[in-house]
Amino acid sequence: MNETTRRLLFLLLFALVFFQTGAHTSQAFVNYPAWDLIGTDSFPAYHRVMTQGAFRFLLLPRVVELALSIAVLYFRPAVIKPWMLLLGIALVLCALLSTIFIQRPIHVQLETMGNTPELLARLRATDWLRQIAELLRAALYLWMMSLVVRPQPQVGTARTAPYGDAYQFVGREAR
Repeated sequence: MNETTRRLLFLLLFALVFFQTGAHTSQAFVNYPAWDLIGTDSFPAYHRVMTQGAFRFLLLPRVVELALSIAVLYFRPAVIKPWMLLLGIALVLCALLSTIFIQRPIHVQLETMGNTPELLARLRATDWLRQIAELLRAALYLWMMSLVVRPQPQVGTARTAPYGDAYQFVGREAR
């Protein structure tokens, strides 16, 4: 696989990471606070619809992100080090494990008991674990993308000097 294809694969992963970050941030800061405004009687039906949508728009992309992260780990752009991707995978696993073992059981209770103030408070309080992992992962991928798009000097090619006022020739003499 050539470097251009590796960079395009990383770009796809980058887009998916930011889709996920936006979706989870929206969930935490828009949806969860609004749940206080939904009536207790209608909340379980509303929550079932939200849960089904969350599966399609949050869980499936997360699984695709993990698979794509592993692919990029093996076919990474030259400027990306393996530890960077391994850290990204660890952060996505932290967020996923938080969802499965902490937030999901609360969601199950919300669906059966309704949106009680205690359950909503516990959901918001524990969601910070997931949000921290999400935001750290987003910062990591933003930094990695800055490395991917940064111009890389190559031996034997011309590049402009500072301020573009002259040419430097790296690896060969000027003619």
